[in-house]
Amino acid sequence: MQLRWSALGLALLLILVKGATAQQPSAPAPPPAFKFTDVDLELLEKSNELDRYMDEKGMVYSDPALTEYVTALGDDLLPPGPDPERVVWKFHVLRDPIPNAFALANGSIYVNTGLLALLENEAQLAGVIAHEETHVLNRHPYLENRSYRRKSVAANILAGVGAAGGEAGGIGGAAAVLMGTVAPAIVETTIYGYSRELEKEADIRAVAAVNMADYSTEEMINAFKLLESSHEVELSHVFYQDHPKLDDRIGYVSDAIHDTRPLTRHPMVEEERYVAATEKVSRDDIALDIRAGRERTAVAVALRLAKQNPKSSEDFRALGDAFRALGPRTPDPTPEELSSKGKKDARKMETKFTDQEYDDALMATPAGQAAMQASQKKSEEAYQKAVELDPGNAAAHRGLGFLYEKQRLPAQCAGEFREYLELAPNALDQLQIRRRLESAEKESAPPVTTNAAPSPKP
Repeated sequence: MQLRWSALGLALLLILVKGATAQQPSAPAPPPAFKFTDVDLELLEKSNELDRYMDEKGMVYSDPALTEYVTALGDDLLPPGPDPERVVWKFHVLRDPIPNAFALANGSIYVNTGLLALLENEAQLAGVIAHEETHVLNRHPYLENRSYRRKSVAANILAGVGAAGGEAGGIGGAAAVLMGTVAPAIVETTIYGYSRELEKEADIRAVAAVNMADYSTEEMINAFKLLESSHEVELSHVFYQDHPKLDDRIGYVSDAIHDTRPLTRHPMVEEERYVAATEKVSRDDIALDIRAGRERTAVAVALRLAKQNPKSSEDFRALGDAFRALGPRTPDPTPEELSSKGKKDARKMETKFTDQEYDDALMATPAGQAAMQASQKKSEEAYQKAVELDPGNAAAHRGLGFLYEKQRLPAQCAGEFREYLELAPNALDQLQIRRRLESAEKESAPPVTTNAAPSPKP
């Protein structure tokens, strides 16, 4: 990883050696001086509180090597010179399967695990981080918060009149502060995107910052296209996956890239380094996707990991988990699901049915039954490949046990659960698996027959 703006020195050296006369791209202009108000200082403190809250609640993905990697990249994209007033740069990975990133006013930048699992290389991540850094450098959180407060002041007054009587003695502590005041301001304006003008400003500066760090600016467009190609039926959007905004962004970012002269002849992409740095977090994000009901995304991420790492037993185990969770769904949404009627029906199903009831409804159709058979076959193949690569992969045997249990194959189920318990005698779910093993053994045991001799006649 290079030092902050180190590529600029290389470019200047090339100019001296070659005697080039063409003008090199200039660094992004520094933001204007910012005068803090009491409202701004209040937002700054709330940002610090939100940092502490997310850390205490275990929402931050804990991997020192990955944090160091993201931090080094973030540092490379920052402008030279002192940091802005009241900004301490910190880079975090957030345990969240939604592809998103956001920055707080205090300089904390969060990249979701779901975004890391989606992107393909370091240049794409550089574009995201440079965009978020611009929000901090140009004081966008403060500007958007001021606008938000002006727009909502009347609503706040009315709400305050109604709530004043019950406020004393209510929920206290950081949770109440975050839910009652921080969430409306920060979640609405920061996590879900700023105004169109501020977002465009961040994108345009990101092009310049990515170029100055000698990364390929073209990869910013590729990142947008990845975000457009969601594997889910998205019923709601955050900023990075808002398709109308993405189309608009692709247009003006393409124009900015066209007008930007690359710093060097072969700007960096760094796919291999990115894949190595994010393999574990991407695999962990598969489990988050499954728990969040994003099984199709889990399959897509797992397929890519298995292709990138064909000798990784753990990646094939994750692929088995993903296909097992996919169940009676196709790997990608059908045209009917993506239609307006399909989305309307999906919203109704979400509110009326539990996950199991939803699966049962799908299984009542021939298409759902066919999809289930295909998913189970691919799940078994992935688990078997994981065991072939590493016979000691306990989680793969566990996954096979659950798969065979679902398929009502008790003998095979019992065999896999026994193997799992032998390989992982201290597993946290040991009691649960033992109960399932006992049930499978009873179901697979041959019926007891008695051949007792007839009683002698008196």
